[in-house]
Amino acid sequence: MEKTERNYYFDNLKTFLIICVIIGNSLELANPTSVNIHTFILILYIFHMPMFAFVSGYFSKLSRRTTKEKVIDTVKIYFCTQIFYTLFNFLILGKLNVKLELLMPQWTLWYLLSLIFWYIISDYIDNYKKWIVCTVILSMLIGLDGSVGTIASVSRTVFFLPFFIGGRAFKKEYINKLKEHKLKIIISTIVVFIILLVLSKETPIELLFEYTNYTWYFERPWFPMFIRGFHYIASVIVGTFIFIIIPQRSMKINILGKHSLIMYITHSGICQILLKTRMVKYDNLLATILSTCVVVLNVSIFTLTYVKYKNWRKEKATEYKYC
Repeated sequence: MEKTERNYYFDNLKTFLIICVIIGNSLELANPTSVNIHTFILILYIFHMPMFAFVSGYFSKLSRRTTKEKVIDTVKIYFCTQIFYTLFNFLILGKLNVKLELLMPQWTLWYLLSLIFWYIISDYIDNYKKWIVCTVILSMLIGLDGSVGTIASVSRTVFFLPFFIGGRAFKKEYINKLKEHKLKIIISTIVVFIILLVLSKETPIELLFEYTNYTWYFERPWFPMFIRGFHYIASVIVGTFIFIIIPQRSMKINILGKHSLIMYITHSGICQILLKTRMVKYDNLLATILSTCVVVLNVSIFTLTYVKYKNWRKEKATEYKYC
């Protein structure tokens, strides 16, 4: 029973996170001018990818696959999707200047590339606290290096690594311990949102991408460096708040959490097709809300249809095997 509840909990958590990712990325891509969504996207970006890295770390520890198997599987997925989205951008979206560059991930695929590096070094991580502290310091310092650009997602890989390590160190019983401090966590989360609201006008969304050096958008590094430090603190606080409010019971939509990787890989293409064909519009607040729901619904339907088809193929293959 305990194992079932744990699975329900993390399926619910992954469902919530992948929906947040789709909402944030679709709004970022649409970039509506009629509605001010800047602060809302900042709130989403503060926590959703740090928590995704955390959950990836947690499940990498529980996985029965060897590190070699995890790396090979992720490399295959990254290689295939990188080729697909390169062709997609060229043939479907008509971006003539696009070219296949394996160390320059297409939009959301940076996460797969980072995951490969995290898996590779995971066997060498023995002292979790020391690694978390050292990688946070490294991330803060690496932003000062003007030579660090977007290639190979180095900056992102280092920035989100502490969350991956934190996930590996996490134990399920910590959830109940966190709930004992619910009031403190809620108050801290409110404080984070207030600070974010105050800083929102001076904070470009791109700063929370964490994909390059501090002087990419600012002449001086100090404000971006402060935001990076704030990002670490805020993501831990907001992430902890989300941990204590996610239900542990089974929910109908938690099937999406089981297939969050498929949703992550496909959502960028679906978002771009819907925008290109004008099936979604962001002319006002209501249209923005409805269009966001349409995007999430389409990604969900596509994912569930693909999973159903894949299971059907497996059943047929099994039938033929024993005929």
